[in-house]
Amino acid sequence: MRSTGGASRCDVPLPFDVVPGALPTPARRAPAPAPEDETLVHRLVGAHLTSRGLPPGSDLVINPRRPKRGEVAVVRSGGRIRVGIFDLERGRTVLRSDRGTRWLPPDAVYVGVAALASPTLDGMPTG
Repeated sequence: MRSTGGASRCDVPLPFDVVPGALPTPARRAPAPAPEDETLVHRLVGAHLTSRGLPPGSDLVINPRRPKRGEVAVVRSGGRIRVGIFDLERGRTVLRSDRGTRWLPPDAVYVGVAALASPTLDGMPTG
């Protein structure tokens, strides 16, 4: 059976179609404000670098540059911040720690390199 109507199905607007001008424009994000002294500090949570003399609770002052082999690097990968010794294995970047080696994905963001560390002093009174 053949349709004899003049309008085709493509000409009829459907109720769920969106008008092209009605889409909102995405808001531009402003970068997060940096601290006044522009010092980045990261506190170690796990016991991943105790062999390097950095127990859990140590504060790392971060120098924002790309790490070189053998340096303690801070990397943002998969929504998490990871700390380890920067190295290469089979042509790929890795972070080495006391718990093993973690391969870094290509979209990893290098936060920086630990320029100064202040390890915790066990047995010291707080207060």
